[in-house]
Amino acid sequence: MRRTLITVACLGVLAATAACGSTVPQLPTDHDGPVGQQPPASSAQPEAVTADPPLAFDTSKGVTLPKTALQANMGGSVTSKFMTLRDRTGYIIAPESLSAVDVLTGGEKWNTKIEGPAADPNAHKGPFVEQSGPRPPLVTDKLAVGAVPLRMPEQGTTPGYLALAVIAVNPETGAKVWQTNTKIADDQYGISGTRSVTHVVAVTDKAVVASFAQSEGNLTVGLDPATGKQLWERKDYDAGSLNGDVVVGVDSNVAENSSMVQATALDVATGQQKWVAAAKSSAVEILQGDPAMVVLKANEYSSGHAFLKFLDPATGAEKFSAEGTRNLGPDSYGDCLYDEQSVLACTDSGVLTAYDAKAGTKLWSLPDQAANRVPPGGLTVAWHGALYGYTNGKQPIVLDAKTGKDLSTSVGFVPDWVSKYAAAGVDKEGSPKAYPVKK
Repeated sequence: MRRTLITVACLGVLAATAACGSTVPQLPTDHDGPVGQQPPASSAQPEAVTADPPLAFDTSKGVTLPKTALQANMGGSVTSKFMTLRDRTGYIIAPESLSAVDVLTGGEKWNTKIEGPAADPNAHKGPFVEQSGPRPPLVTDKLAVGAVPLRMPEQGTTPGYLALAVIAVNPETGAKVWQTNTKIADDQYGISGTRSVTHVVAVTDKAVVASFAQSEGNLTVGLDPATGKQLWERKDYDAGSLNGDVVVGVDSNVAENSSMVQATALDVATGQQKWVAAAKSSAVEILQGDPAMVVLKANEYSSGHAFLKFLDPATGAEKFSAEGTRNLGPDSYGDCLYDEQSVLACTDSGVLTAYDAKAGTKLWSLPDQAANRVPPGGLTVAWHGALYGYTNGKQPIVLDAKTGKDLSTSVGFVPDWVSKYAAAGVDKEGSPKAYPVKK
């Protein structure tokens, strides 16, 4: 049986992140000109409307975003995300660069080049679902960090190789702090025709953790956040979440059976192994959630049954488990979204269930026949107590993440990213667009 390895990169949101320091343009004051003289009204930019969480967006003021922000199919649905939205700044990872754009104006704030030839230059192109490519960068107050594969050419008699490039920049200015290239394979064309994913899982004061994952093998590195110097390396391991001082990932180095995978926790600073869970699984996927709880989906190797599991990050002990209702492969449990506060919402076989992200307990579920309510046709993003998606009639809707009640049916459009300033997604033509908050 071929081993299946799936690790979510954070759509949108990943562990150990914090809001960037971008600011709203300030209105001029009397001190900007002669005393007693007000500047012309045209020179004053109105203050942006904010809401936390927002319930509606102004679709009359759409701003075009770079095409590298996302990948959409011919039906206009987002298939891959390459942007992280923090306040009013979108941070975009491309095969050749890491950039930032003001989503309220569309103006590029900075664009920092990644040194070295891209190994997957077409990762952002094409109308079909494509799992390969970099995942959205991870942004904190101190660093914006992205990861891409590089194809390092031969130098005379020195052969070329495939590398995992991790770039760290100042999130305000884009000034490069460091770039570290880690050799992945001797074959510089080693990712041709295979699914390859690069992503950053943790940015802390102790370490930056990034991974390269593909069907033929995985590699995770821990790097010094100040210099980029390698602190540790783990092969056959794809990091998935940061939970306090441990990083949890999919480990394919299982002595018992080469077709099995497991969840393994490592010390974020040293890479030392702490515990193992879901040891008899044919597939494991680590989900983004509250640091107080490790959340994963696992398929039992013997039965193929899919489970959603909540684990203690200190020991790996199981706190709560829910069995999936279908068995259709490695992702058979369903899809889950974390609202970055307290709720994990999962859709499995038409049933939407919300869990307390800190305790792993069930909060509510839809459908609710007694209340004559059905689940949304789909969810696209969760943020600060709100679930955004669309009804079965394809109309935008917002649900209260803690109760499941309808919060808004006049949203304006279906977002794939949300902040207190704006939301972003695709327009009717499938192009990246951002819309300011209306209320």
